[in-house]
Amino acid sequence: MAAVPGARPPASPPRLQAQARPQAQPRIQAGITAGTNGASTGTRRIAAPARPLPSGWGVVRRRVSGTMIVALALLAVASAGIFQVLQTSRVTEVGYALRDLETERVSLDANIRLLEARIASSSNLEHLREQAVDRLGMAPAEDTLRITVDVPAPSVVPLPRRYVEAPERGPLPQPAWWEELIGSIPGFD
Repeated sequence: MAAVPGARPPASPPRLQAQARPQAQPRIQAGITAGTNGASTGTRRIAAPARPLPSGWGVVRRRVSGTMIVALALLAVASAGIFQVLQTSRVTEVGYALRDLETERVSLDANIRLLEARIASSSNLEHLREQAVDRLGMAPAEDTLRITVDVPAPSVVPLPRRYVEAPERGPLPQPAWWEELIGSIPGFD
């Protein structure tokens, strides 16, 4: 119902006024204000006094806008995409490193086979004796001299692997709980 400028609202019965006093009702004052469609209404509404918060309410909750929800969803999608790219690049790096190590292992195996062939060709005792006597001018020893050595033998045997028995390896130590946790996260291997 539109208010007429300069008119007062009808008075309520005394009994209702006594009951209505505790509630704050907005007062209507004469004035010129613009309505929703731009027309002047001639009335001005004074805002009701703010209600105090109940005890224990320290923070007023705000509603999350739709724009904020869309922004958070886009941020989640972008972070998932970045995580995927980082994980893929880490896998690629590990693949290149693995390929380099495989190439190095093949090269070292080839060098080991060449050295084993040289050892095998020089282990012919008749050939060694001929080389020592003819080329180096050595003669067989007349007296045998034995010397004891108190230094222990080296731990690494300088022979090819096929001639040496490999010692049994014990079980590897179990990783700590935090190492397993970090190892389970992609990208932190």
